[in-house]
Amino acid sequence: MKKRKRIRSGFILTLTCLLILLYLSRVQVIWAAEAIDTDAKCSLTVSVENSMFLDHADKMTIPVSVYRVAEVDVSGHFTAVVPFAGMSFADVSSSTTAEDWSRLAKEAERCLNDIKETGSIEAAGSVKIVMTEGSQTAEGTIGDLATGLYLVTAEPVYNKDYTAEYTFSSYLTALPGNAYAAPDGENLGDAEVTDDWNYNPVIGLKAEWQQQTGRLIVTKRLENYNETLGPVSFGFHIIGRDDNDNIIYDNFIKIDMDNAESKSETVINLPAGMKVTVTEEYQGGSYKLVQKIPEGDLIIVPDHVVDAGEKEVAEVTFTNRYDGGNRGGYGVTNHFYDSDGNGGWQVEKKEMQAQN
Repeated sequence: MKKRKRIRSGFILTLTCLLILLYLSRVQVIWAAEAIDTDAKCSLTVSVENSMFLDHADKMTIPVSVYRVAEVDVSGHFTAVVPFAGMSFADVSSSTTAEDWSRLAKEAERCLNDIKETGSIEAAGSVKIVMTEGSQTAEGTIGDLATGLYLVTAEPVYNKDYTAEYTFSSYLTALPGNAYAAPDGENLGDAEVTDDWNYNPVIGLKAEWQQQTGRLIVTKRLENYNETLGPVSFGFHIIGRDDNDNIIYDNFIKIDMDNAESKSETVINLPAGMKVTVTEEYQGGSYKLVQKIPEGDLIIVPDHVVDAGEKEVAEVTFTNRYDGGNRGGYGVTNHFYDSDGNGGWQVEKKEMQAQN
């Protein structure tokens, strides 16, 4: 259990903020000893820890913008400004909870998005934070800001190969801030912890990332087709490996053919960046594999990159030729089912079979 700092009594209410993970924002309310200089110019430094980006911090640039939601008077009371004039901070007090501030942040973000849809709005300031591989932290400073309450927003970003997307929660922070609102154990440098107003605070930005997905297209092509033997099935084994060569995907698909034209099956929601090996393990009846293009492994490309035309989708084509035999063939593939209704996937394996 953390020990709470002793806070001196006073008459001025203010806010300071630390960013919590996605969907949670917090602004702390404290009492301070001096009046706010409402005519002062402030700065806000946004800092990012490299460790939050795992192995993906390779020259990513995070655009951060701030919007002035409310002005503050010498007594620390907030009054909303346009386009956030519909918001009320009358109930803000030392008992305002993190959930309350999260609700206010979401309300401010809705106001901002409504304005962006119907018109234009300029940010009070913006900065681009550049993440470089190997660095411990990165930061950017927004200067020449009036005192008040600000909505801080950061745009989603992708790593270099677009396999991971990082998102950031919008939140509220106040200028000026106060060191007494910092939690126990936070690194405040060599500065003495007082209840003086800090007109140039530093706040932390935290990220949440999501693995991107892509698709694999497996195409079967027949050079010729024996109508007498009828439809034939071809079975393909798909193995996916991560960067450490660990198997993270293992599945079978089949393609049924009833003519000499090409036919394709698409496997979706594969982890982007995964290395895929596709093997034709069953060749229907009297059809011999004569060509595979490409011969080697494939890398799954994120869908949104493919849609933008920046890279080709992962695709492999198998070409077979009728070898003059009289064996037909058919098959079935694995059946996957949700065993508990909560994503507890189980597989019922079904082997390819030959028909004489």
